[in-house]
Amino acid sequence: MAMEMKDATNECGYARPPRRFPAEEYERRLKRFRAALAKRGVDGALVTRAVSRRYLTGFDSSAGILAVSVDEGAVFSVDFRYIVMARKTLPFARCLLKRPGADDPVLARAAKWGRVGYEEGDSQSLIRRLAAKCPALENGVAIDDDLAALRAVKSPREIAALRAAVAQGDALCADILPRIRPGMTEWALRNLFRAGADKFGHGESFDTIVCAGRNCAECHHEPDLTVIRRGSPVLMDFGVVLDGYHSDMTRCIAVGKPPSLFGEIYAVALEANLKAIDGIRPGMTGAEVDAIARTVIAKAGYGEAFGHSLGHSVGLEIHEAPNFSQGETRVIKPGMVITVEPGIYLPGRAGVRIEDVVLVTRNGCEVLTKTGKEMEVWETQR
Repeated sequence: MAMEMKDATNECGYARPPRRFPAEEYERRLKRFRAALAKRGVDGALVTRAVSRRYLTGFDSSAGILAVSVDEGAVFSVDFRYIVMARKTLPFARCLLKRPGADDPVLARAAKWGRVGYEEGDSQSLIRRLAAKCPALENGVAIDDDLAALRAVKSPREIAALRAAVAQGDALCADILPRIRPGMTEWALRNLFRAGADKFGHGESFDTIVCAGRNCAECHHEPDLTVIRRGSPVLMDFGVVLDGYHSDMTRCIAVGKPPSLFGEIYAVALEANLKAIDGIRPGMTGAEVDAIARTVIAKAGYGEAFGHSLGHSVGLEIHEAPNFSQGETRVIKPGMVITVEPGIYLPGRAGVRIEDVVLVTRNGCEVLTKTGKEMEVWETQR
């Protein structure tokens, strides 16, 4: 099932077109979703968020409503722009044309349901418009958590896709590291990552973060014309999308010998990263995993300098649930794919973050990110 890196590129050296999973993958997801709805006492649900529709059907569109009945299965309505593609690629769902100015054809179906599920996280104006045609929505049941729970544990095909995306992120990093030179700006380095994300995958998982020198103390620094100087620490947070699945990695390097403070906090962040990874076990809560790394950093005297959560799940979106965070009570399970990214940020002085993607297994976790992170690996004299 695993995809080799060479399989991600075509004969020109650039990423081949995105692939969808076989139909049975989505049929299985719809079956699990219908079971979840039945357990909630819901007769059917209107799925309106694009990412949710894509998860359940594999079809990516900017419009459309997926109506999923517990008893009768799925019906997808969409406008003229997508109807031909939908009918071609969704053999497991009836596809209806939404005509301009007409009521959405799935609403008459949903109006027959006693209890209707809906996505609370979607546009409230959209939900109000739908409720005007489907009064059962007024007392509907939010099914966001049900969908999140399904998406949290990845299928074997999803794990293979994520493994391949992370591998392409490793390949991108290996391609760019030797090209970093003193005199280069953050913006120029960011542009290398952006161009590389189209070569090694299907674009960036998010806007690449590049920080040099004191800018590393800004968690989400926006790359600018700051020059990378000899001895400058450089923080790079980037990811690659492949077949719709996201990777995420942060690495810190030094072009030449870095300041001693950077080396000190780097060693602490690395210890936190390694101990958290070593301590991950299914059955723990996200808060318990977060505490492993947070304790290491606090004992070193930098507790107040680690202000964000330890990690987040990745998949069709770059930020999914559950998280490794102080307030996360959800239990982690085998098949979840989550980042581990402790950081220390000292405004005006220095900052580090070290991030890997891990797969929760039956006995612990597997680190999918293969790029080295020992400081001496990346300390280079230019």
